[in-house]
Amino acid sequence: MTHPGYPPEDPQQHYPPQAPAYPGYPPPPQPTGSWPATSTPPYAISGAPPASGVSYGQQPPPAGRAPMLVAVVAAVALFLLAGVMTGLYVAKSSQLGDTRDTLNSQVADRDETIKANTDKITKLEADLKTANDELTKNKTSLDKVTKERDVLLPCMRRFVEALDAAGSSNEAALETALRQATTACQKAQGEVEDS
Repeated sequence: MTHPGYPPEDPQQHYPPQAPAYPGYPPPPQPTGSWPATSTPPYAISGAPPASGVSYGQQPPPAGRAPMLVAVVAAVALFLLAGVMTGLYVAKSSQLGDTRDTLNSQVADRDETIKANTDKITKLEADLKTANDELTKNKTSLDKVTKERDVLLPCMRRFVEALDAAGSSNEAALETALRQATTACQKAQGEVEDS
C-alpha cells in the first residue's frame, strides 16, 4: 500500500536494531509499516491536566467530610460502650453489695447460733458435773448404809432368836440368844462408830 508523498514500500527494507533503553528489558518492537519512525507520537499532547471523575459544573465533594463522619461514628460507639460498661459496673457493684450484706447477715446468725450452743453446752457440762457429784455422794452414802446394814444384821438376828426362845419358854435358848445378841450388837456398835 502506498501513500501519497512517500516512496513505495520495499519489502526488503529493514531497519537497524536499536539498543534497549534500559539493560534487562526487551528491545522495542520494530515498525513494519510504511510510516517513518518519528520521535513524536501521532497524537497531540495538550498541557491540560487529565480529567477527573467530576463532571463540568458539579461541585467536588468536601475533602474532610468522610474522616469526620468516621470520627463521629467512632465517638458515638465509644460513648455507647462507655454507657453500657458503666451500667454493667453499677449493676455488678449493687449485686456484690447485696451478696456481701446477705453473707454478713448469715455470718452474724451463725455466730449467734454458735454462742447459744456454746452457752447451752457450758450449762449442760455444769449440770452434768453437779449430777456426777450428787451421784458420787449418794453412792458413798449407799455404801455406808449397806456396810451398817451388814454390821447390824447379825445383832438383829440374835434378837429374833431371843424372841423365838422367849415365845417357846425355852430358858436356856433364851439366855444363849441374849448373850449372842449382846455380843453381836456391841460389835456392830463399834464398827458403826468407827465408820
